[in-house]
Amino acid sequence: MSTKKIEERHSFVDECGQRWLQCKYCYEYQKVEEWVGAITCGDCVVKIDLIKFPGTAIKKQKVSTGRPPGWHFMNEFVDKDGNVFHKGKEQPELKGTLPPTKVKPRKKKKKLTADEKLQRDINKWKKRKKLRRGK
Repeated sequence: MSTKKIEERHSFVDECGQRWLQCKYCYEYQKVEEWVGAITCGDCVVKIDLIKFPGTAIKKQKVSTGRPPGWHFMNEFVDKDGNVFHKGKEQPELKGTLPPTKVKPRKKKKKLTADEKLQRDINKWKKRKKLRRGK
């Protein structure tokens, strides 16, 4: 241990022998080890960082590029601006030479009820049984 004087916060030990200590800023209790003298809880650390560095706010949502999902797996994809991509890699020499790729929307699957799922599983089982008998 160092010889520095550690400021001791209000703490207590519960029935299980776990030590609890107050945060320096909000005075909420946190679980700590025996040798810890003072703590700052995670919520206070985030608040302090936002005060010190206001321009680095956390972005919550990803900004859409306007391209369909899986475009980078396509052999050839042309976006609205005429940019040509081969397997996700842009080909600047081909820009504007091809028409934009038409993307078909995914088919919406009907959600089955519990009875419909049961009927489906029974029919599959009957098919398997019929195939086993035929062998």
